[in-house]
Amino acid sequence: MRAIVKHFLLLFFGITFMSAGVGLSRLAQLGTSPISSIPNVTSIITGFTLGQLTIVFMILLIVLEAFILRRQFSWQNILQLIPGIVFGFFIDGFVKLFSFLPMTTYWWQLFFTAISILLLSFGVYLEVNSQAIIMSGEGLTAAISLVTHTPFPTIKVRQDITMMLIAAVLALIFRHSLSGIREGTAITAILTGRFVSFYTNKMPRFTAWMTKPDHPEEDKESVAEQHS
Repeated sequence: MRAIVKHFLLLFFGITFMSAGVGLSRLAQLGTSPISSIPNVTSIITGFTLGQLTIVFMILLIVLEAFILRRQFSWQNILQLIPGIVFGFFIDGFVKLFSFLPMTTYWWQLFFTAISILLLSFGVYLEVNSQAIIMSGEGLTAAISLVTHTPFPTIKVRQDITMMLIAAVLALIFRHSLSGIREGTAITAILTGRFVSFYTNKMPRFTAWMTKPDHPEEDKESVAEQHS
């Protein structure tokens, strides 16, 4: 029971930091993360909030997973909707919470974009190591990787690039500019993974605690049996 609580608390705090990062980057107006770039652009186009469209986008990603996985798609994939909904609600909450921050100059925007990357990457670090329910963005990557037999990191990079391109096309068609996807999107795409690796390397004990087996005694017994 304690292990389950640990996993889902890590997921909760991961989503909290991720949504804080996305909310702050939305206010900075230099572009959000690749996974949020399409909801961000469509939010500017339609007037719906970023959080609302993030939830819709997460649902669409799960539908894509079902199309790709076909018979391999299960109820566990549908559970990805839970953190997606929380993520969307939290984004709107943090947009309101951070609305007082000064975004009057480009340098302030760049500063808060940098802070958003730190928050987002720490959230990803917690979410990935939580070993709970994965977000539908990673779920789609895993589905494509499974079907195509291509390494997960390779698919992740291609997926991020594809999402940024789709967001850019939408912005150009409906806004005749790249509003919603700017240099901040590219910077976030480049630095997020690096900061996740930084947190992992600088906090090895915490990383080990997050990822350690739920029943270490049982694991030791199984290892002993294998070598007996």
